[in-house]
Amino acid sequence: MLSIIVCSRNSKLPKLFIESLEKTIGVDFEIICIDNSENKYSIFSAYNKGFLLSKYPYLCFVHEDVLFHTQNWGEVIIKHLQVPKTGIIGLAGGDLVPRVPSMWWALNPTEKIIQTDINGKKQSIKNCYPKDYNKPTRSVVLLDGVFLCMKRELFDKIKFDETLEGFHCYDYDIAIQSIHAGYYNYVVFDIDIEHFSIGNMNGIYYRNLIKVFKKWENQLPLFEHKISTEEKKQLLQPIEEKNLLLLIKRLCRVGFNSTEIYDLVEYYAHLIKSNKTIKRLKYLKLEVFFTRISSYIRNKNNY
Repeated sequence: MLSIIVCSRNSKLPKLFIESLEKTIGVDFEIICIDNSENKYSIFSAYNKGFLLSKYPYLCFVHEDVLFHTQNWGEVIIKHLQVPKTGIIGLAGGDLVPRVPSMWWALNPTEKIIQTDINGKKQSIKNCYPKDYNKPTRSVVLLDGVFLCMKRELFDKIKFDETLEGFHCYDYDIAIQSIHAGYYNYVVFDIDIEHFSIGNMNGIYYRNLIKVFKKWENQLPLFEHKISTEEKKQLLQPIEEKNLLLLIKRLCRVGFNSTEIYDLVEYYAHLIKSNKTIKRLKYLKLEVFFTRISSYIRNKNNY
């Protein structure tokens, strides 16, 4: 019933992953491992290839660095996907795609996942937002890509965009495609999955993030469908201005040069009509310089 599609950095999937899957899934399944040990594929092309090789009516695109802790989670996924107009379901997401390149948690972060440091330096954390949420699903717009499930028939309308490259932001793009096609995306709260990762938001990540936001610029902002028009008016400007300032700091830290940062900030400041940020442009290159210095000092002190 479920096609499990994995883009693997190795020629074989980890034994622990396979054992965990087999013991817990509770439905008929196939594993389609796209061997990317020689880096032949982007994750966009690997996932599309996996879809073409799959045969079951339900698809699960998942990272190989996870363990499953819920028995019969396959049945749970299939039940959720029976709800009319359901697009993609995952473990983490948020309610807004603003016009400024931002993370999925820009508004109302929604999450149910056990996060474990792959290096074993930090204690595992069971993230669950909103706190005390007591329903099995919550509607969102964006989704995090560690675990994405959907019906096979959805691929008649959407695909992973192979004009984008690398291994980042495929999740943002496919989630927006689903919403744009008239579906609703959901985070599920009745499945426990452990993810062994500390993330890698490097310069390549941010370049892909900017490309995805440019691609969808004419359709943004995009809010979760239950948010009222009045709420949208109140929320949008402060969130976009805040995320533009965060973007400055992040681009400094991942190696964008001063001219690139200035051009991007100038573009988005005018796009969102932020007079406050436009005025700030005259001091921006100095701000970038001091941000780099403080980042350097902080990193040095961490060693």
